[in-house]
Amino acid sequence: MTGDRIDKALIRERFAKAIGTYDREASVQRHIAVQMCEMLGQAATSGTFSRVLEIGCGTGIYTGLICSIFNPEHLYINDICPEMEDIAGQASGGKAVFIHGDAEAIRFPEGLTLITSCSAIQWFYDLRAFFLKCRSSLNDGGMLAFSTFGENNLKEIRQITNAGLNYPGMQEIKTLLGETGFGILASTEENTEIWFSSPTEAVRHLKSTGVTATSAKKSWTKKTLESFAEKYSAAFGREDGKVPLTYHPIHIIANKN
Repeated sequence: MTGDRIDKALIRERFAKAIGTYDREASVQRHIAVQMCEMLGQAATSGTFSRVLEIGCGTGIYTGLICSIFNPEHLYINDICPEMEDIAGQASGGKAVFIHGDAEAIRFPEGLTLITSCSAIQWFYDLRAFFLKCRSSLNDGGMLAFSTFGENNLKEIRQITNAGLNYPGMQEIKTLLGETGFGILASTEENTEIWFSSPTEAVRHLKSTGVTATSAKKSWTKKTLESFAEKYSAAFGREDGKVPLTYHPIHIIANKN
């Protein structure tokens, strides 16, 4: 599912470093989490939130919403960064049980009624295997609700650097879900542009949210940053000097057939 090889040790390092700045910069991710909750509220059935696992909880933006809106009876939260335990635990009001580790490798709790995730599974190696794992841990009729990102995500960065993730599209994800025993209940996607005063500010924004963990461009030198900024401005800049950064969130809710 990737263009560049995903380095999960680097993912852990970059997101851990961004703990102090993530919530300030993650306006798109916050919007995604709110929309996910709105869709869940519409799709929910009796018992949907009795045993919930959140994958990739991060600093707890989505965790807090899950707790305040749905008040699950049992909530497990997972992240690859052990540093997230305290901050995400606080977001849950101390209710959640934290499970540290790579969600593709750890064992999930059994008898779950909902597995959910916001802005995390784009970092996975094998979505098919992940979906099968989720299915085996869900009760009959249990839900899998997640957001990820589509083909246009960070397209400006990818065009200039020729590096980044190779995001699967909505139809590819739906096909995988069908092949792994899920039925689609709801889905949405959108393209959102955020404007920055300069390409350097766009890079700073990504660094502040930890979203720089692909094998290419592990670090920037003054020379490479200057060259990048010149190309970015030439390709995408407006007359006032501002430049866009595109996010392409995808939301899907599915149930176990």
